[in-house]
Amino acid sequence: MRPRGGGRGLFRAARGRPAAQAVEMVGMKRIVAIVIVGLVLAGLGLAAQQGFTMRGRLGATDQEVQEGYFAIDSQTMIVVKPGSDFHRYLRSKIGQRVRLSIEPETGSE
Repeated sequence: MRPRGGGRGLFRAARGRPAAQAVEMVGMKRIVAIVIVGLVLAGLGLAAQQGFTMRGRLGATDQEVQEGYFAIDSQTMIVVKPGSDFHRYLRSKIGQRVRLSIEPETGSE
């Protein structure tokens, strides 16, 4: 037996509802999906403008420190110029939890 309302068309009855209600439900689902996608994209755009922050335990072997390689947890590797102020700072923080923030520059030079 075929279900009432016909084949697989857009206008067939959905779960016993009249065809007009089924079309209205499809339209509402599209609107909700568009709003959700818009909110996600807006959030990503805002996050990109504000910068990026990561937290974790800083680690490195002796050889990695000499070469300027530092790891934050097991996710991220940072490379800095050996002998720089930032290199000395990171070397003093090995084994500690750190927070690294990367933000866009607000003024122009």
